[in-house]
Amino acid sequence: MLRKSLKIVKIIAMKRSLFFVFCFLFFAFFLSGCIKKKVETPAPRPKIQEVVNTVPLSERVYATLSFASSSNFPLGRELTLTVADSKSASLIEYELEYQAGTLVQAGLGSISTKDNKPPYSKDILLGSCSAGGACSYHEDVKGGTLLLRFKGSPVGNLKGEWNYYAPGNDGKLSSRDAKFQLDAPKLKKAFVVVSQTLGLPKIVEGDVLAGPYHLASTAGVAGEMELTMRLVEETPTAKLLFWNGSSYQPVKHNLEGKTATATISSAGTYLVVK
Repeated sequence: MLRKSLKIVKIIAMKRSLFFVFCFLFFAFFLSGCIKKKVETPAPRPKIQEVVNTVPLSERVYATLSFASSSNFPLGRELTLTVADSKSASLIEYELEYQAGTLVQAGLGSISTKDNKPPYSKDILLGSCSAGGACSYHEDVKGGTLLLRFKGSPVGNLKGEWNYYAPGNDGKLSSRDAKFQLDAPKLKKAFVVVSQTLGLPKIVEGDVLAGPYHLASTAGVAGEMELTMRLVEETPTAKLLFWNGSSYQPVKHNLEGKTATATISSAGTYLVVK
């Protein structure tokens, strides 16, 4: 009788053990499905910062942005990049990056210097075209940066900034660094670009205190505009110059501290020297 009772107790104990093991495995399986495993995402790779503007201003290359004159696209939707010299580079790569609404867009390409003579030019569409020929244009363009890589040249990489204005602007125009400012009421209905020229159009006597900046627009006549340029230092000998395509022309101006002001009427390149 005693043996039979012990046997029954052992059987009950085994069943309880199996029950607890089953419950443990069930809950372990259940919890493993409910708890989300932490997934490690790779850290974003930092954008490589290229070394730019390492040579003196006098050794850099003069480059401008203007509006393309071709009739392939609507006026103001295509820019012309003009590079004055190659500085012995076998190839000039360009990267025109700009803000368009909430997105950053870019026009990329290269200019061969072997089959062409300076100045070199390239038209860059502020938009895109499909293989079938349908084109769309980026809206709410604000401007951005221009990077030029002179392959095989000691000039290396040059980088500058540019601002873009569409018709309907308030006539208050400026460079991206705000050191070149323009009050131009007659440009309210025009497309306008204000850009740094990376280099000088021609060697100039004296130290450069501001610029060079290039003003381009689609307006046939700009009319009188009030120009303000911020200098890097205060000096009574500062001179405001305008590049007319072949030589520097002095511009009548006023000086007050580190600010030069003048009334101008022409688009083009402006700088201040001492």
